[in-house]
Amino acid sequence: MPHPRFKLVPGPIDVDVFGWELTGDRLTGEHICECREFFHPHDENIDIEAALDWADGIIGARQTWVHVRERGFDRWEAGSC
Repeated sequence: MPHPRFKLVPGPIDVDVFGWELTGDRLTGEHICECREFFHPHDENIDIEAALDWADGIIGARQTWVHVRERGFDRWEAGSC
């Protein structure tokens, strides 16, 4: 089964600061680890869309993101290797 190349996870990124963490590996082998505060903390749907767009910009290409819920926690995954 293929593993996702990129993961986008909402949660704490610093003390009392919540946002998004993007991790993954580009095809070049470069590792990505970026964090950003929530875009729209009072509107979850708009925040998710903004985070996906932000992640695409960091990665440098539009991705097909898949929502994964595991043990009550959400994340988005893209790409496979």
